Amino acid sequence: MRSYLPAEMEAARVDCRSDAPAWSADSPLKVMAYNVQYMASKNYVFFYDIDVNDPARVDAVEKAGKTIASQPSQEHVHWTLDKIADLIKQEDPDVVLLQEINGEDDSRTYYADQANELLNRLSDDLYPCRSEAPYWKAEFIFHPAVLGPVDMKLVTLTKYRISKSVRHQLPRKLRNFLVTPFHFQRALLESHIATDQDRTVALINTHFDAWGAGTGIMDRQIAKTKELLQSLDSADIPWVMGGDLNLLPPDNDRQRKSILAAGTGTYDEKPQLALLYEKYRGIPALQHLTSNDAPSWYTHFPNDPTVNGPDRTIDYLFYSDQWSLHDAYIRQDDALHLSDHLPVVGVYSL
Repeated sequence: MRSYLPAEMEAARVDCRSDAPAWSADSPLKVMAYNVQYMASKNYVFFYDIDVNDPARVDAVEKAGKTIASQPSQEHVHWTLDKIADLIKQEDPDVVLLQEINGEDDSRTYYADQANELLNRLSDDLYPCRSEAPYWKAEFIFHPAVLGPVDMKLVTLTKYRISKSVRHQLPRKLRNFLVTPFHFQRALLESHIATDQDRTVALINTHFDAWGAGTGIMDRQIAKTKELLQSLDSADIPWVMGGDLNLLPPDNDRQRKSILAAGTGTYDEKPQLALLYEKYRGIPALQHLTSNDAPSWYTHFPNDPTVNGPDRTIDYLFYSDQWSLHDAYIRQDDALHLSDHLPVVGVYSL
């Protein structure tokens, strides 16, 4: 049974039209990071969303008129693709960093190449280039809620020509060597876009491990990420890094205490993300996350039916010192029912 165990660094797949333009470095660059939850919609409570051995949680699902599901319906996948395409058209970002987007070998979403499906719903020439890197891929997963092949990817869409793209393997959780290839292979997808100057701009797309509290894996993945960002700094390459980091911000323990009190998640007391905030600027900024307006910067709306709105920030955009920030926001409102995550948007100039 074949599975996926990638090298520490390898070339990523790039599809780019030959007439894709370079980015004009004196114009703004709008970047959006978005975990689309494999286009499953917010109409489900999946088996991993709650502790299925907790009768109170299971009872809450029933009271909400929902069931604990293993996969979405094909109808809901198509509906979500339509709505997320509409959102992207409205936002019109230059770069879209997508996490949890499934490929054509994933049984849970009916063997559809979701990147192709999304691009088919957008204007023909809107995103002439894309790069991608799988991070959960196997011919068969024996988990009773899957029992089939999986093919989950990081996908970066851009209006501009991609000059190179590299997949960096993130540290893995410690597991038996026989089962490791069948688990998530978290990664950093580093894609460079050409500019009209003698330099490129790096875009890093990622999705860190979930359920990592107490394992030390989050510290190791942050360290690997920081290593890549520092190498780009040393080469004087401007970069934007974003995605679902599955880490709370260093906000004086505000979000963690609230989540622990509600019994809707576990996170390490030490905020590992402080290592990035100490060196780099991020969206959301810490002043926003410690203000009275912090909820407008929350990026995650759990499928757990006891949670009635976004309650934490785990999705981010960080950026190097070469950039000036013009605008930053979390798109909530109409995005609340498309995924359990919300889009993070930043507009930059060099």
